[in-house]
Formats: sequence, structure tokens, C-alpha cells
Amino acid sequence: MKALGVQRFGSKDELTELEVTHPTVNEDAVIVEQYATSVNPLDFKLREGKKPDLDFPVVLGSDISGIIVEKGENVTNFSIGDRVFGVTAKSPGSTYAAYVSVPQDQIFRSPVNAGFLEAAALPLAGVTALQNLQDRMQLTDKDRLLVIGGAGGVGLFAIQIAKHLGATVTAVGSSDSQQLMKDAGADEVIDYEQQPVHTLSKTFTAIFDCVGGSSQDELFPLLERDGCLLSIARDPSEQLAKKHTVTAAFTAISPSQSLLSKLCALYESETLTVHISETFPFTERGVQDAHEKIEKGHTKGKLVMKIQEDEER
Repeated sequence: MKALGVQRFGSKDELTELEVTHPTVNEDAVIVEQYATSVNPLDFKLREGKKPDLDFPVVLGSDISGIIVEKGENVTNFSIGDRVFGVTAKSPGSTYAAYVSVPQDQIFRSPVNAGFLEAAALPLAGVTALQNLQDRMQLTDKDRLLVIGGAGGVGLFAIQIAKHLGATVTAVGSSDSQQLMKDAGADEVIDYEQQPVHTLSKTFTAIFDCVGGSSQDELFPLLERDGCLLSIARDPSEQLAKKHTVTAAFTAISPSQSLLSKLCALYESETLTVHISETFPFTERGVQDAHEKIEKGHTKGKLVMKIQEDEER
């Protein structure tokens, strides 16, 4: 079976086409024929050796978008032929592949108005935004949220989900991403190239940091007392959190079918939209180009890899 991954850790040039064993199904899982997947920052970090104990070859990827072709005997909520999307709990999830085995509780039926490419862009980034803003921050219409990296894959979903939850949203991004963040629903957009974030005169009840970096420390004075800073990019300073009497944490996702169900409903109601900035072929060159782009940062929206040419099967 064709897959894309690495035989050793290193740069994007280590990415290559692999021939791996076709996955087998267990009683609580399904086999999905992949039509598309997406490329996330996590992928290049794993490729570089973030988890040094992984066994080679390593097939990267977390996002699932395809059709069920086989299912285990305990799978009752899905049928062969169902179009599904999802995100793997294991990391990496080996979704840069023609077929993937996945537990039934890590997938959900694809939104009826989403093609395979759109469905591939939703799971990891969408679950990350939804879990952090809805479940962990528990945003309401009383909150004022600052999103750092508002034009990225997670950031654009965060803006839309926060608005759905009733919060007032300020989003930070580069000069050429201002309109994109406005279109996502941000009440205010900040061009960090013109106005450093730490110079803002207003305060927020919550901050969602999708970027990390040393500038994160400058965010703490922008939080109100008892506010919350969550980051998907860097461990926040416990010392600064204590000094400013706020909660701060680095977060990782815990995929669930209930979150995927909520994402599906938000997409079907057009409350949530997907911005795909570029689509890459399922080839060695395609995956190398995708990794090169996402490593540079400043990606707007999502990068998707088309595994099957016939998207509308």
C-alpha cells in the first residue's frame, strides 16, 4: 500500500514514498480508504524527531477523510460505503496513506455539504479550536477573546467558534491576512507588523495563542485578573501566570466523536467554513512542498493533500 513518510528523522528531504502493509481491522475499528488528508505543523515536528522513540518507517498525518471499506464486528453505527472524517488519537496517525485503520470513536460522518478536501481540513484544527474554546475556556457572550495567529488553520476556526459562542473576538495576524480574519468574523483585527500586540491598551478575559515564541510572555499583562491563556504552541510561564493571577496552560487535543459531531453540525449549518490555501498531490514532491510551506509559517488556513483524484465519488 502506498504511503508517505520517513525512514529517518530530518528535513523535508527525508520524506519519501513508502510501500507499507495494508492495515487490518480489529473488532472496534474501521478501514477508511483515504481520499484526502491535511498537513499540520505537528507533522513536520514529528518528522524532525519530536518523538525520538518512533519505529521506522514513520507514516505521518492525523486527519481522515474518505470512505469506509471494511469494519469490525462491534462497529454498529457505521456501514461500508459511509463517507467519514476524523482525527486519530495516536500521533502520528499514519493518515498520509491510501488506507488507514481507525477506532470507530475517532470518526464521524462527513458533513453533507463538504467534499473530501474540505472534510480533511476540519478534524485536527477544528477539534483543537472547539475543545479549547468551548470545553476548556467555556467562552460565553461575556468574554473578550484575543486570538494570536488568527489566520492559521486553527486560528480561523477559533475566530468562528468563539463568535458562535458569543464572545467578542480580536484577532492578530500579518498585514496580508487582515481581510481573511475579518471575513471569519473577528470584531477587530490587529496587524502585528504595524502594532506590536503588547502595546494594546485593552484587556481580555481569555487569550488563545496559536503561535508561541518568546513574545508569549508579553501577553500576560493583557489578561484580566482570573483570565485564561491557553497555548497550542508553547508552555506558558507558570511564574508569570501566578504573578498576574491568571490561568495558563499548554494544551493537546483529546479527539472524541462528540466533538466531531459538533464540528459536522457547525459546518452543515454554515456557521463554520474552511479556508484551504493550497492543495498538494499525494506524491513525494507534493508532501515535501507542503512541509516546506508549513515550516515557513504564516500559512493562511489549511494545507490539504489529495490522495484520490476522484473527489466526488
